[in-house]
Amino acid sequence: MADTKKQQEYTGKLGRHKPGCNVENACYNLGICAERTAISKAVSEGFRDFKAIAIASDLREQFISPCGGCRQFMREFGASWDVYLSKPDGSYMEMTVEELLPESFGPEDLKMKRVHSIPKDVEPATK
Repeated sequence: MADTKKQQEYTGKLGRHKPGCNVENACYNLGICAERTAISKAVSEGFRDFKAIAIASDLREQFISPCGGCRQFMREFGASWDVYLSKPDGSYMEMTVEELLPESFGPEDLKMKRVHSIPKDVEPATK
């Protein structure tokens, strides 16, 4: 079982809240984080546009942050919605999905033009 308790609440464009919780498993990779639970529940009820997510835990010294899988799952529903990372004392840090997962890959990338083969003499891009 994880050391921290997390709860998420998502606010859809209609102002409705969707709570979520961790669903843990002895084999950790089969568990479902609270972020994905809440988003999945909202999607199953017909919601796909989100304005914000609030992430809470029982950690006193630091803000809880979504795992990489949850960040990507959140990104599937847009990069500009708000993320509130909070502590039990009520303090919070506000970010966007884009700030949590910069240079991300999202659904719009699936629509980009592709080539059927990559020439062997092409040098990799550098920043």
